[in-house]
Amino acid sequence: MGRLQSWYHWVFTDRALFLTENKRLRDDNKRLTDAKRQFKDIATELAQLRREQRRARTVMEKMLQQQKEQRYWTRVYEGQLQAILRHLYLDSNELSYPSKLSAQRFRLVSQNEEDGMTWALLSEIGATNRRFVDIGCGLNGGNSGFLARECGWSGLMIDADQRKADRAARRYGSRVKGVAAWVTRDNINELLEKQGVDRDVDLLSIDVDGVDYWIWDALERCSPRVVIIEYNALFGSSRSVAVPYDHNFNRRALGWVDEEHADWARHFYGASLSALTKLGGRKGYRLVAAEPAGTNAYFLRNDVGSEIPACEVINAYHLGERHNSHIQRTGEDIYDFVERTGLQLLAV
Repeated sequence: MGRLQSWYHWVFTDRALFLTENKRLRDDNKRLTDAKRQFKDIATELAQLRREQRRARTVMEKMLQQQKEQRYWTRVYEGQLQAILRHLYLDSNELSYPSKLSAQRFRLVSQNEEDGMTWALLSEIGATNRRFVDIGCGLNGGNSGFLARECGWSGLMIDADQRKADRAARRYGSRVKGVAAWVTRDNINELLEKQGVDRDVDLLSIDVDGVDYWIWDALERCSPRVVIIEYNALFGSSRSVAVPYDHNFNRRALGWVDEEHADWARHFYGASLSALTKLGGRKGYRLVAAEPAGTNAYFLRNDVGSEIPACEVINAYHLGERHNSHIQRTGEDIYDFVERTGLQLLAV
């Protein structure tokens, strides 16, 4: 009898424990199911928030891009309007050089307003074979695009970027040959000879954002009547300096030299206007003007356009607004940057 009571007591107790544990497990399972549902809802909301964030970022980027484009075209249209006003109210015949050339500036294809200055200069000296060589033509054809598109000139456009060289060739048709090449002082003459460039061309433009000085210095294959070459206005008007020659020079690869003002590195390139004027003198050219944006300088071969006098560097030099703004923003000039980073700059 005692054993039977013990067995019933064990069964009853175990069953009660089983029921209690079973209820606890059901409750735990319900809470787990509710938690999973909540996590799923939270995950759905987070995914929706991420989608909204991506959409907002896309909209913001598009707005910023539109603002950038709007500022760009505002500057372009302001420049066009100013060119019209100069044409209406300034008589270039009343002006002396170099103002006589710069007063006629306008932009149709060029980076700044070189088109008008180029045409004004060529109108003074005339053309012979109406051929050009443009080294660093970019997407728009550089300083010769206007001559190819509007004036029927022909020539060679060279750019290190295959895409840009191909687009230039397509844009200006059969009169223009586009060549992709990394131009150095070691290959410039061979490259022009290979492309059949005659010794006498009417115009040469050099704009490679780097060793422009050294390329012109090495050039022997042709003797252009007009040379347009980029100078670095940040080097000022008085010092005759240039970056050291490096056949792989790329100003966009210098960001590592300065963490505080990394954007300074992209302004370390080229040569001062004074250095290019001295080089031009040694090669039989004289400085006659520079575009007011502080980017390109104009040189005439000494036997061309005797009525156009040489001008002093100080009278042609311009510090463009973008360069001036950069100095104000960083609180230093390029010589401070060179000294701080240990980069080399050659007196030439």
